[in-house]
Parts: sequence; structure tokens; C-alpha cells
Amino acid sequence: MAQSGSYDFTVSRDNLITDSLMRIGVLGEGESASANQLTESARILNMIVKFRAADGMPTWALRRGYVLPVTGVSSINTNSHIVTAYDTTTLSAAAASGATSLTVTSITGFTNGDQIGIELTNGDMDWTTINGVPSGTTIVITTGLTSAAASGLRIYGYTASSERIQKPLRILNANILQSSDNISWEIEVMTQQDYFNLGNRTSEGTPTGIYYTIEPSSLTALETNGKVFVYPRFADGKKVIEFTYHRPFQDFDAAGDDPDFPQAFFLPIMIELAAHLGPKYGVPVTERQSLLKEAQIYWELALASIIEEGSIRLIPDATNS
Repeated sequence: MAQSGSYDFTVSRDNLITDSLMRIGVLGEGESASANQLTESARILNMIVKFRAADGMPTWALRRGYVLPVTGVSSINTNSHIVTAYDTTTLSAAAASGATSLTVTSITGFTNGDQIGIELTNGDMDWTTINGVPSGTTIVITTGLTSAAASGLRIYGYTASSERIQKPLRILNANILQSSDNISWEIEVMTQQDYFNLGNRTSEGTPTGIYYTIEPSSLTALETNGKVFVYPRFADGKKVIEFTYHRPFQDFDAAGDDPDFPQAFFLPIMIELAAHLGPKYGVPVTERQSLLKEAQIYWELALASIIEEGSIRLIPDATNS
């Protein structure tokens, strides 16, 4: 018996809407949703997607992020130097205060317009942008160094438009990465109370913990920015904070958009949408409740199919010893 050899089945936003409307008898076989039906249904579909972020930490939406060193501050907004990827190198020659031309070990990954952070001899990080295409072992920066930088000190760079992080929904764990040798170790993800109970939150050193809040830099940035508090503050540019986070689910913006979910979730999303569309089209309460129950059963089965597997750690209870 022949098999397809294909594993890429998907549905679009409008497929989900059409099937939902057919499920509650609004559309018949071969009929298409009107423009108003598509618009209204897409709005509810996006509400469902955003609500489903409350389900925990699905493995397909877990990502690694990086807090690059920023000195002199206790908190860093996610629209700043918190990224999904970055490049790093070192100075191969000393640079004087005010210098705009840097001689580096490698220009790989650094491009015109990138954000660039240079570790200064006094330990401060000096952030500016790259001005022009790097060439050979030279990077030209937009603003001159605020202080001298010795040979061998660390440089970081990233492209703001593509590598700044989208606001995490939650941060699960974190560690320090030592840039010189890639040695890392775990640090604490603190609660709000733990962080604000600290005695001197402006102390500097190697960070031992972070606290994350979705509190934005401004009310207009509510859905785009979060804030990471670092303790102690970065003392220099020698280390980066790595963390695992739950990214937001992507919106349905256009008719052909695919779901930002694995295939097992297509069915429960369609049925849940049908249940929420029901009131507008006069579907009886009992039928809507039945649809919601059915959707929840399928959703829980789908969640069970994507549980992350890993080792189990057993820790003895020493409280009674």
C-alpha cells in the first residue's frame, strides 16, 4: 500500500474559521464565509490563542535568550540589549578614548547598523552602533568611545530588527555564560519579593540572579516590552546571562496564516472557536457547552503529546535527619 511520505499537513486561519462555522451549521458544504464573518471570527480566534498562553510552557514555544552586559543599571528592557542571538569578538589592539575605529580579532557576524557593545578598561560597557560595513579586522562605530579600551577586551553585536527578543511570557531558568571559555553555571530566577528584599540592589559583580516582570518601559509598550532585573549588576563585559523563556504565540493576521501550534492542536482550536462563535448564531447553551468540553478533551490530549522528556532528579528529604 502506497503512503504519501508527507508530514507537513497544515490549515490556514480561514480554514479554521470555515470549519468552525460549518461545525455549528452557519455554513453548508461548499459555502464560504463572508468578509464580516472572517473578520469577526479572526478576532475571536486571536483571543483564544492569547488566552492559551496560560496553559504553561509548551515545548515548541520555548526559546533561549541572552541578556548582554549593560553596566550601571539594575534593569534592562526587552526592547534593549536582550536578544535571541548575538556575535562576539575581542579587541586585538587598544583603542583610545574617543576612538571610532576599532581593530578586532574577527568581524564575522558584525554588519552595518548593528548594535555594538565594547568593554572599556574601567569595566564599563559602551553601547553604540556600527557605522559602515566592517572590513578586514576593522569596525567603525558611530559614537566615539567614552573611555579607553585595552586589547583583549570583549565586544558584542546584534541586529536590532531581527535579534531583539519578543517579550517573554515567563522565564523558566537562567545561567551565567563566561564569554572567554563558554563555561556556564546556573543562577536563580527570583520572585518579585525576593528581588526587592535585597539589601543593596546597586551592587556590582557577577550576577547570581534575575527577576523578570512584564512591566513595560511605558504604558504604550505593554504588549511589546518586559524588564529583566539583574543582581548584582554587571561589573564588566566578561559574562552574558542566558535564559530559557516561553515566547508569545504568533497572531493570525492574514487569511493564509498557519497556526503557531503543532498539528495535534488544530482540531481543538477549531472546535473551541466554534463554541465561542455559537452565541452570535443562536447555538443553544447546551450545545456550546458540549463543544467546549469536547475542545478541552482534545486540547489536553494534544498537550500530553508534547510533554518534554528528560531525566528525573530525586533529592533526599533531609528535614527529619
